[in-house]
Amino acid sequence: MIVSNEIERRYKIGNDEFQTEYVKKGKPVIISGVIQSWDSFDKWSIEYFKNLSPQMKIYAKKFSSTQGIQLSSVTIEEYAKIINDFEKNPHDNELPPYCHDLPLFSLIPALIKDVQPFPLDYLPKWYHYKWWRYCQFFIGASKSITPLHFDCLLTNNIFFQILGRKQFTILLPEDTKYCYRKGWRWFLIDPEKPDYNKYPQYKYARPIKFIVNPGDILYMPPGTLHHVRSLDTSISFNIDWHTEKSVLDALAASMRGMPAKNSYYNLLLLVGLVFKIPPQMVFNFYKSYLNYIS
Repeated sequence: MIVSNEIERRYKIGNDEFQTEYVKKGKPVIISGVIQSWDSFDKWSIEYFKNLSPQMKIYAKKFSSTQGIQLSSVTIEEYAKIINDFEKNPHDNELPPYCHDLPLFSLIPALIKDVQPFPLDYLPKWYHYKWWRYCQFFIGASKSITPLHFDCLLTNNIFFQILGRKQFTILLPEDTKYCYRKGWRWFLIDPEKPDYNKYPQYKYARPIKFIVNPGDILYMPPGTLHHVRSLDTSISFNIDWHTEKSVLDALAASMRGMPAKNSYYNLLLLVGLVFKIPPQMVFNFYKSYLNYIS
């Protein structure tokens, strides 16, 4: 349990310490000193992606409190122009849609070589085979926001910030009851401007606010609520992953409102992690999750 309103920052910690001090204790942490050695740290940009695959279609999202999530389809070349036009005058232009949960390593495999050496030891060995298939990208303009939510399978989340800065506001799972849930994974509270008259219980919550800088790796335990604001044009990616313990805990949440489809994906991961069915077999069924979450 966090006892302060700050997040720990560590430099190049090894897997044993990462597992013992953070994963097993359910404690978030920011790790630096890993990404800085990757080629991606110096060369990734939206223009770089555009040059690799200009006509590839991607989906981008707009989040609306009244209309939910709206999807639009654009090419990477079109998206790069949208972002560049916005950043030239962000005060006068409409906020562009946000490229959110994109399996870019699977779409452009040439990018995988740019993130070496990848810290595979942070993940259970079951995920090591073609680990990049589990990654989802976040590409967007400054001011892009993901509203308060938790990851829908109650997975661990390891988040890699490559370009730009992001401001996170997180709340640990024990504060969920103060945040006015909407459906399974979303919440009505805006932690940047909480309305205490409308949502008085939020005053008991203990939000932790911090900036994730280029080159930072953020670890969030299962069920961590997070609200994310991009402060600059930003490129990030993450991996949602389970341990044997977290997948069993997640399946227990089937009795507490987790949608049946989410429980199905967790059951697949249980088969792999606990019963040691090879990932090559499980992924054929699990891969539809990457479209489901997108």
